Amino acid sequence: MYWRKKRREEKMNKTIFQKLAAICMALIIGVSGASASVQAAPKGYLFTYHKVTVSMHMAAKKFISKAGKPLRTKVSKSCAYDGKDRTYTYKDFILYTYSNTNTGPEYVNGITFLTGKVKTKEGIKMGSTLSAVKKKYGTAKNHFGIYTYQKGKCKLQVEITNNKVTNLRYVATK
Repeated sequence: MYWRKKRREEKMNKTIFQKLAAICMALIIGVSGASASVQAAPKGYLFTYHKVTVSMHMAAKKFISKAGKPLRTKVSKSCAYDGKDRTYTYKDFILYTYSNTNTGPEYVNGITFLTGKVKTKEGIKMGSTLSAVKKKYGTAKNHFGIYTYQKGKCKLQVEITNNKVTNLRYVATK
């Protein structure tokens, strides 16, 4: 009788321990998952192409694979990091990436628009008017026809000629 009672207690304790362990694991996963999603949230202006959205300093792998084969690719030693800088020229834009090491992952360093077929997340594209730019981004100082907007670790530079957007580029900042 004593041994049966002892075994029942051990079994109950084991069940309680398993439930507590499961709750602890769920809490750990939940907390780490929540912090990972907070860290992963992009800070700055966003660019979407083929249903993939990127921001400056974000990993570029998924974006590059979805963007398709570039017309040209240029690889050079980085002047800022120990890794490589890459330039991917597509029909409608140029993507600039960097890596911190020679074999490390690539991160988005900049995007330059080439045609009016691509647009910012706010809807501005080559050919948009200065008033449309100001309506979406507000006012900025005019530096020889270039208006620069800062958000997070990204600058959006908009070049205006004859009241129309003639150049758009995202530039990563520190």
